[in-house]
Amino acid sequence: MKAVFLMVMALTAAAGTMESQTASYAPKPAPRVYVTQKFGLVMTVPAGLSFCPLPKSWSGYEEGTVLFLTPPSACMAPGGFSAVRPIDGFVPSIALRYQTNRSRNDAFDGNIPAPLTSEEFAHQVCAGAFASPDLKLFDEPAFTCRSEMPGNKVRIVLMSVYDSARNHLILTLLTTPDRLADDTRLLATVASSITGCQPSSGKEKRSKEKREEAACPKGNWW
Repeated sequence: MKAVFLMVMALTAAAGTMESQTASYAPKPAPRVYVTQKFGLVMTVPAGLSFCPLPKSWSGYEEGTVLFLTPPSACMAPGGFSAVRPIDGFVPSIALRYQTNRSRNDAFDGNIPAPLTSEEFAHQVCAGAFASPDLKLFDEPAFTCRSEMPGNKVRIVLMSVYDSARNHLILTLLTTPDRLADDTRLLATVASSITGCQPSSGKEKRSKEKREEAACPKGNWW
């Protein structure tokens, strides 16, 4: 549990920390649709958000992206994970992260089995997680965890296990108390837009659940 919690802490902290790399570049308006064929997800992006594009020479692991609610002054060179987009300074953001479902070993908690439900996964990430009456993922109340962060910041994390493969999804809002109400409404809009889809290139035998999903639309992860 502690390893997953520390991972989420690192992802959100990276959004507000200037990395040691000297290279920087300008953010761009976020595309209106985010599609990952590999993980069978589609997300609709509200207008007016920004992102830090992955450099053409970048190589690393596809695991999500970060939407900035106001444009950062500069994007910094990213590391090896697509869900971490370092910037110069801090601006509110919504980070999408996903990964395959697997058991793992933790230095604090020992062997942690692969979660079978969203509730089980949520309690691995945050012991105080609860089903929110106001926030939804995949048409179900989202398991949610809220915490106060250093520097007068607030973090809200939504967690879900989705599809027949029971992949993990984490959606994280990092903002300030004065923006919390408006940004939480935006988080709800983004969360409710996320749906599963069937990769168009998939040749494997599909389960009934997969057959009922629409094919993933044209689009990219970025």
